[in-house]
Amino acid sequence: MNPSPNPPMSSSKPRRARTLWRAFALLAAACVLLVARPARAVDVWTEPNPGIRHLHRTTPAPAEFHALVIDLDVPGVRIRCTPLRERWKNTSTYAREAGLAAAVNGGFWGLFGQGAQGMTAGNGQVWGSDDEELGFFAMSANGRAWVSRPADVVEGSRRMITDAVSGRPLVVDRGRMSEELYTFPRTWTREPRTAVGVSENGRKVILVTVDGRRTTSHGGTLEEIAQIMIELGAFRAINLDGGGSTTMFVAAEGGVVNRPSRGWEREVVNHIGVLAPPPVAPPATTQRVSETPRDVIATAQQHRAMGTGDERNDARTNPEGTGLRNWARVKFGRFLAIDRLGLGSRREVVVPALFAAVVLLFGSATLFVVSRVKRARAKRRAMRASHAS
Repeated sequence: MNPSPNPPMSSSKPRRARTLWRAFALLAAACVLLVARPARAVDVWTEPNPGIRHLHRTTPAPAEFHALVIDLDVPGVRIRCTPLRERWKNTSTYAREAGLAAAVNGGFWGLFGQGAQGMTAGNGQVWGSDDEELGFFAMSANGRAWVSRPADVVEGSRRMITDAVSGRPLVVDRGRMSEELYTFPRTWTREPRTAVGVSENGRKVILVTVDGRRTTSHGGTLEEIAQIMIELGAFRAINLDGGGSTTMFVAAEGGVVNRPSRGWEREVVNHIGVLAPPPVAPPATTQRVSETPRDVIATAQQHRAMGTGDERNDARTNPEGTGLRNWARVKFGRFLAIDRLGLGSRREVVVPALFAAVVLLFGSATLFVVSRVKRARAKRRAMRASHAS
């Protein structure tokens, strides 16, 4: 009688153990590779119109950037900023009424007077003057784009300015990050932002926005704006009005392509618009995955780790906004009806009147309280005097 040992069964256990250990080692190696993998961004390029290229970049900050690269050498492509009669419209309304291919929000305005600040011009009409606090982006009558530094005061008529919006600070100067960023108080905070840049020959304009104050996009630093401007060929670039104003409109791609932080489009005093030939075919989308510029992410993380600025501006601990003031804007800004009333240029009368009414009401209430306090004190003194007598 021959024994029937089963050698394969006896050796199967160590074989299975080796297989499990190999699988575990491969899984561990894959995890290490994924963790060590450098930060990456998804770049989606489209060409909505001849002479206009649109970049949508999503970074692991997280932040969503939109950039328009505009070639003024293409026939029919030109820049049109807001004339006086078209001020105080939201970006999409301004773009549609003017028949524009693309547009972004423009420069700054006064809080109380609601008038445009700094150099302002549109469609050949200059309706604001330059000052020492604000620089500007401008188009000259010869079709050349340029950016003026805040420190330089320029007279519009002498430079034949046809279109202009104000801004601050200068973010790119001579193809490098501007020195102004090192002294500007909010350079390293993450905010919704809008910026404009120009090439050295003035024949290429770059418009950049970054969304913010939401969990999927915390906003961008001015350093990151400078980096993307330099990457796209800007010789000089300047920061424009941002926050709840930040809006980018591309007609061939359905309208507003970003997500304004307040949840709706805000009326702004002026805009930068782009006229271009209609698209010859539906926009072809090509996707390219590329590494996020390492210094952009690394520098932002370094400043956070060093505690530069206000820690409340850290979007990781405050994903809905950057800073207490912006948290309040996100929470309560949607209840502010002034941006939803469609006042247009009437804002320049209504808002100062509202401020005056609030000041008058506050002053009247203060005087009433003071008079009541004085009357009560006088009454108490009279009562003491009567008791003493």
